[in-house]
Amino acid sequence: MTTRATVKAWVRAYLGTTIDDGLYGDTTPTSGVATVLDPIIQQAVDSLIAEIHQANPSYLSKSQTLAADSATARTYTFATQSVPLTDFARWLEVRETDADGALLGEVRLAELHDAGAGCFCVTGPDDTPVLQTSPDTTAGLALWLRYAYWPAALVDDTTAIAGIPSRFHDVIALEALFAFALGGEGSRPPELAQRWQDRRALLFATVAKRGIQPTQTWLQEWNP
Repeated sequence: MTTRATVKAWVRAYLGTTIDDGLYGDTTPTSGVATVLDPIIQQAVDSLIAEIHQANPSYLSKSQTLAADSATARTYTFATQSVPLTDFARWLEVRETDADGALLGEVRLAELHDAGAGCFCVTGPDDTPVLQTSPDTTAGLALWLRYAYWPAALVDDTTAIAGIPSRFHDVIALEALFAFALGGEGSRPPELAQRWQDRRALLFATVAKRGIQPTQTWLQEWNP
């Protein structure tokens, strides 16, 4: 199990420093507050997760049934569901009632009013999204949502890294090595830069294609 502490140790090894370093240690010598490595590692994880969503939308996916905000509403606030949906990254599939229901299609908010039945849009940031259906879609209807999710943020050094294949957790440390440039006094060695490029390319190739079948392009015709 790779934790944030493990990744920080790898980063320090790449940087050629130790835990006692005033900049790259666990805490600053005087204040005791966390140093730059904690947020840098979180940012590296978030960047890789975002690219995983692009490479293979199904890789990190869940489903949940959404209840309308009221019996007459066409809005579905994710944060106020009976089981709050707080890890939304992007929608993958929206259907009426359940997984076997009619498929809904996304339109832009400006088009929603005149789009006809079976249309929706999602507004707001990932932390507080709201799904809204078109006026011609039945109000108060339960919706089934399949979505890509954000793994929980790293709370402390004992938190295990989630969402990224464990055999590629070194990519997180390599991704974080822009820390060489902090203060404008250093640069990433070319050997580490090449290693970073090679390993992240292999990571996304592995995530994007998980079998031997040739990649297919799907064209879906949808008429609102």
